[in-house]
Amino acid sequence: MAITRRRFLSTTGAAAGAASMGWLAGGVAPAFAQRRTLTALALSLFVPSGDERLTQIMQEFGKQANCDVRFDTVKVTDVPIKLAAEATAQAGHDLVNVWEAFGYLHRNNLANIEDVIDDVGRRYEVYPGHKATFHIDGHWKVAPWYWLSFVGTYNTKHFKAANLQTPKTWDDLRKVGAELKKRGAPVGIAISNCTDSILSWRTVMWCYGAKEVEADGKTIAINSPKTAEFLDYAKRLYSDAMTSEVLSWDDAGNNRLILSGKGGWVHNPVSIYLAAKDKDMPITGELGHHEGLAGPAGRFAGTFHHGLGIWKFSKNVDLAKDFLRFLYQEDKFNSWIAAAKGFCMSPFKKFEGHEVWRKDPNLTLLPKEGPFTRPQGWPGPPTQYIAAMDSKYLLPNMIAKVVGGTPIKDAMTWMEGEMQKIFKETL
Repeated sequence: MAITRRRFLSTTGAAAGAASMGWLAGGVAPAFAQRRTLTALALSLFVPSGDERLTQIMQEFGKQANCDVRFDTVKVTDVPIKLAAEATAQAGHDLVNVWEAFGYLHRNNLANIEDVIDDVGRRYEVYPGHKATFHIDGHWKVAPWYWLSFVGTYNTKHFKAANLQTPKTWDDLRKVGAELKKRGAPVGIAISNCTDSILSWRTVMWCYGAKEVEADGKTIAINSPKTAEFLDYAKRLYSDAMTSEVLSWDDAGNNRLILSGKGGWVHNPVSIYLAAKDKDMPITGELGHHEGLAGPAGRFAGTFHHGLGIWKFSKNVDLAKDFLRFLYQEDKFNSWIAAAKGFCMSPFKKFEGHEVWRKDPNLTLLPKEGPFTRPQGWPGPPTQYIAAMDSKYLLPNMIAKVVGGTPIKDAMTWMEGEMQKIFKETL
């Protein structure tokens, strides 16, 4: 017998994680349901099996909810553009992949979803970074999905040939990288308009005590002696250890450098290793990872907290919420983590001991990066201002100016001016 919508909500809200009554458990769609299409948009993972499993989970949900489903993926740099276009048109997908400051940028167009996430949080315990990122203006605006653990990925063959130890600090990396570059195995961090470039350099910046904004998230702090120190380091790292190819990299540039066998070291999640392993590439056995690096101000790590938001203007808000409840069933979410092969870190304490990170020695260090991670915009929150800055790639463009010969003070003044425009124009 099909149950009513009202009864379904009352039961799943109380016990969504257990064997709740209702069609999520029984496989019977609400009697009133019309044939609808639930759509979702996300970046294309560098580990395709994660996207494949989410597609399957959506299809499983569609069968139970008596609806059609469609999961669209695009390259990472296209997602912010599509989010902006859909928000402007007030039409598009139902569920959208939102990360870091984009939740703040689009907060007025995102539905409140605490009726879903409050229950999930009680059952699984949401990590603080995800709450700081997605709990906006007193409401859950984005559902925690995953975060990325950026570590040092290096070619052990090149390190052994040069009798080098893995670095512990960013200055160690410069020294190690100088020797590697002499041997034709440079290191690489993108200095270009790609998302990895923003995250990696923000990590280095924090380790040198520099910051874009103060803790209030509103006071611009980029023009400072600490930023000058950071930029001086970036210039030396580039000249001593890198080649000019990093100036035109996309987000797969660091992957290509290492997988070619030429590269010595890059800053990246473990997608490089996983891709090599999946394709049984000879270089797989030469790849190693090491923990995040420290700087004069300490050890910090940037990350991307990824989530799923629901547009307010979606015609399927309730259906999208039901999908989130379905995705967060323990067996479903557990299977998605496994399918992502360790690339996507859990936003919930419940899953931090997943075997995907325990069974492979090359992945065991990844969860340990969690305590060092900070949301974009730290020490302030990841506000709409940070999102607007990142959409213009201000941080890597400032660094590109410096390595190209612009005086450090002039480069800082340029970014400060660009930030002032954004803070004035962005709501």
